[in-house]
Amino acid sequence: MVNHTDKILLDYIANKLIKQAGLYPENCFLLANSLYFKKQCQYSSGKTAMTHALQNKIYTISKKYGQRLGFDLPYFVKNGFWVSLRQGVGSICSLALSIAFARLATQEVFGQYQFVLSVLSIVSILSIPGLNVAIAQSVARGYDGDYKKAVKISFLWSLLGVPTLLVIGGYYYIFQSHSLGITLMISSMFFPFFYAPNTWDAFLQGKSRFDISTKYSLIQAILNMLATIGIIFFNANNLIPITVVYFISYTFFNGYYYFKSLKYIENGRSDEDTLKYGWFLTKISVAGVIAENVDKIIIGILISPAAVAVYYVISAVPLKIKDGLKPFYNLFFPKLSQDSFSIKEFLGRKKRFIFLAGLLLLGIAGIFYLFIGKINYLLFGNSYVDFYKYSKWYAIMIFFMTPVNFLGKYVFAKKETQTLRLLNVFYPFLKITVTGAFIYLWGIAGAVLASNVNMAVYFLIYLIALISNRGKSIRSL
Repeated sequence: MVNHTDKILLDYIANKLIKQAGLYPENCFLLANSLYFKKQCQYSSGKTAMTHALQNKIYTISKKYGQRLGFDLPYFVKNGFWVSLRQGVGSICSLALSIAFARLATQEVFGQYQFVLSVLSIVSILSIPGLNVAIAQSVARGYDGDYKKAVKISFLWSLLGVPTLLVIGGYYYIFQSHSLGITLMISSMFFPFFYAPNTWDAFLQGKSRFDISTKYSLIQAILNMLATIGIIFFNANNLIPITVVYFISYTFFNGYYYFKSLKYIENGRSDEDTLKYGWFLTKISVAGVIAENVDKIIIGILISPAAVAVYYVISAVPLKIKDGLKPFYNLFFPKLSQDSFSIKEFLGRKKRFIFLAGLLLLGIAGIFYLFIGKINYLLFGNSYVDFYKYSKWYAIMIFFMTPVNFLGKYVFAKKETQTLRLLNVFYPFLKITVTGAFIYLWGIAGAVLASNVNMAVYFLIYLIALISNRGKSIRSL
């Protein structure tokens, strides 16, 4: 638990990061969280001498090798605790559910399930998801009164998703698949309750209650996985009960945690800019949300739902690796924001580290290429074995994803506005175009190829930022 003194200090740091450095809320919470974790490691009661000795040993080793590499390794070891716990368990639950689908259900049912989730992700734009980030920022600055307002607005706008999903479901029921159409129409009943109450997570993070947020999310992920796998085990080839259990589980937990989170509201203060900021974030994220889900939609429309299942399986492991590492890349953000240097200075000062990191990434990509087929077979069985060869292509993405994400954090931290415009406006439309064209021309192989091409385009955008950089940097806190 965070005591009153800790909470004041955490809120002060988060607010200072937001107001003075212009950092994004999630990164402010991450830095504040790192302080909390450090204090817990140092002062928590009940720690044994062995635990302290282990912590000191880890710190000594990480500091020793960090100095050799010219890198603040203890910072990343220390701050990765909450990130690794939440992301690790979430990834395991997601992978376990995918394995159950691949081994027990038909490709048709598995593909339809993924298709439904992709449709819901795109329609979720109607729930004004940008309010989550806006609320996190507002609450961190002491404005709790915006929380209920944001959830109400999200719920009311989510009602537009009901007729939208009914129309889409009706179309598929009449012209495509009865079960897929019925599932989409059923999802319309859950939609307003599925997305609007999930603002509890952003609210708790804004309150610096990372312990509670992590606990809630882990319980939700684990129980949802167990419930869904249970239905798959007894009724693997019926899409409707599987998705209904999934919807009920997530809707219940989002609603339950929302009402539990209300007890943490400490005041009724409101910031008039919060809701406007939420609308702004939603508008600029529309193209990005569509781009992230368009591949499965296009495959489902142009090829078949079974092809969606194939595509999901062959991309599951590399995408889990990519998504699993994303929160760790956020650890770069506070460092980049506080240190005053240009990217050219960084490249000059960290040549040894960059060289060793490049060799490491090349080795990881090579190992991935050699063993991904066997890993896929071990996890998903022989139903998809003819397509496992395409997974090897993701070695390109595995190699580039770390430098791409590092450069991404750099342009955010250094406020490279030109690059940010390219990322939020130009790139999503380019990604949609490339993905659609490649799938049309080469099917599933084209979708995999498009993922790697899009990663290369991302890298080129960041190179443009480096070329146009004149050595400017923001001041440290």
